[in-house]
Amino acid sequence: MTDTAPAESAGATPPWDEPGPDRRLLSFAVAMAVFGACLAAVGAILPTLEGAASGFTSGPVLLVTAALPAVVAAVLFVRSRTGGAAGVLVGAAVLAPAALLFDLGLLQAPGMATRPELYLPVSLSEPRAGFGLWALLAGHGAAVVAGGWALAALRREPVGESAGLADGDGAGDGAGDEGVLDPWRRRAVRVAVPCSALGACGLLMAPFGSRHPILLDPNAFERPLFELLGLVSAALLLPLGAALLAVLPREASVVRGGLAGLALAALGFAVPPLAAALAMPSLDVAPGPWLVLVAVVGLFAAVGWAVRPDSVRESPAPRGEVRLPGRRRLELAAGALALGTAVAAIAGALLPQVVATGAATAPESPARWVLLVAGVLVGVLGSALFVPRVAAALRPALSVAWVAIPLAATAVLDTALASGYAPSSFSPAPDGPAGSVLGHFTPGSVESGPGVVWTWLALVGAVVTACCVVVAGIVEREDAGEELPEPETGGRVTGAGLRMLTPLTAAGVLSVAAFATPTVTAPDYVEAGLVSHVGPPTWGLVAAVLTVCGAVLLAARSRPARAAALLAGAAGVVALRAATLPLTAGEVSGSSAGTGFWFALAALVALAASAAIAATERGRGDGA
Repeated sequence: MTDTAPAESAGATPPWDEPGPDRRLLSFAVAMAVFGACLAAVGAILPTLEGAASGFTSGPVLLVTAALPAVVAAVLFVRSRTGGAAGVLVGAAVLAPAALLFDLGLLQAPGMATRPELYLPVSLSEPRAGFGLWALLAGHGAAVVAGGWALAALRREPVGESAGLADGDGAGDGAGDEGVLDPWRRRAVRVAVPCSALGACGLLMAPFGSRHPILLDPNAFERPLFELLGLVSAALLLPLGAALLAVLPREASVVRGGLAGLALAALGFAVPPLAAALAMPSLDVAPGPWLVLVAVVGLFAAVGWAVRPDSVRESPAPRGEVRLPGRRRLELAAGALALGTAVAAIAGALLPQVVATGAATAPESPARWVLLVAGVLVGVLGSALFVPRVAAALRPALSVAWVAIPLAATAVLDTALASGYAPSSFSPAPDGPAGSVLGHFTPGSVESGPGVVWTWLALVGAVVTACCVVVAGIVEREDAGEELPEPETGGRVTGAGLRMLTPLTAAGVLSVAAFATPTVTAPDYVEAGLVSHVGPPTWGLVAAVLTVCGAVLLAARSRPARAAALLAGAAGVVALRAATLPLTAGEVSGSSAGTGFWFALAALVALAASAAIAATERGRGDGA
């Protein structure tokens, strides 16, 4: 049962509060969320690290931020506003994995943690995890489970009930006559997504300024691994979650609840560092948390203005199948994102990653020219998407070539991470190990340069570009299925794929070998690999291997024109891998070709042969 406004006609349900989700399953989700909030409260009260205390009285702040999503969902559920309750739980669960990774930083490197609301270091020792930390981690896990159950409750919504709305109220689907979003959804996206993007930037910035002798004020990229992963994940999930929560749910109540839950979850990243800066004399307020609060305000503005009941009721969108925006718009958006990513990559390659003070000489990354070439490659393909005649043909190539940015960026960032640009934490002491590459650095002698920020922006932009390109491909396949006289291959290997089977198999195997073995060898240089000498570049290698192999598999099941473009993009990535040798030869003394270089050349030949076969099959239309 739902509350019904007096102005509504008999038998009609307000579009912003319609019955639909499975109440029994949703009750379990709400109970799990309340249980998770209780666990988070325990973590806020009990010490997270043995023998350690917080830098200020943070219990009330942590209690409120942890309990808000569960309390709001429970109140909505009790008032029979099931759509809103489910949305709040789903929205809060979007950032829960990032919060889990962020708190795992206290378990991985507690001495380097920058969490004064939970732990204020008094020495450089490494305290052990306390019961409070395990309660916090369990609370985040419960939030993820609650969100999953709430999503399952929404998916079990009967079609007849969810569609039982009066014509013209616009809550039953997200698309208008031309397949574009309803006006109220467009307003929600225009408000929530830009504000969330600002909040993502704030998550990557320093949480406060510090004059404390031990407590540092690093940005996200200067933190230990799990804190870095948590903050970067949150920065990616915040705008992405805002966009998906505004577009995908069928009912306006779920949209409002989802955006509100996302805003409440974002408070957990903004309020504690801001409270610490205001409560501790040795800390200063930084702009990062304020930008996250801007995102929170923007999300609530979308809830209160863009998705207000009268705007939903007046939506002219007809009932029908939910469709995504048009392919051409997505291609233009992907092209703009690719150009922005290319500019960031080029800036990251040309600007210094590490800045030295005093007489020290800052190291430069040997891979910076690889990043420069990767940026040019992505920029050229992104520019091509603005040309209608070639956009559809080259879009599949960009769906593979984007991974060139992570492949090169992780190698470039490895120099900054290995140089220890976080003063007093990573920098070795003057009496460091003999022969160490970093032995000449003293605490505070190096700091991160502007190239670090631009490289990270390129890394994030590449992922966003890939998502946009993939969505454009999905829309293209749907359009092709409607327009072509014959159906799509439906997952079968096409005739062109059968003729490419031998070179495709060779290309896949050789590509794995190319990324698993070093391309450059030198007496005093060791290249990071997939299974040996694992480091930050390993993540780029993993992404490249998965993307190239995925393109090879998909090419066998695609129409010849799309298969040729996919293989061309994969060839570009493998060619960049082979180009690592000539591009870094002048930076590494005594460098010579490694095994990976020869494997990359062989894989490039196999990919080129496969693409040539697909191109020759284009005229026959085999497999289309």
